[in-house]
Amino acid sequence: MDKKTDNEPFINEFKEILLLLKKALIIYVSEGRERMIDNEEYELYKEQYPFEEYYYFELDFKQKWK
Repeated sequence: MDKKTDNEPFINEFKEILLLLKKALIIYVSEGRERMIDNEEYELYKEQYPFEEYYYFELDFKQKWK
């Protein structure tokens, strides 16, 4: 019985670590999806406005607000 009680804190810590890893993975995947959607929207934008000056609009906008 002593072995079981000795391992309980480690098991609880391991469960907590797994829970945190799961949350981190969910955040990572959702941000990746958002990035993919943004890229797709930007590609559609480039098709709609094929002029070179519009390609750098997003970059210029970010630089102005830094």
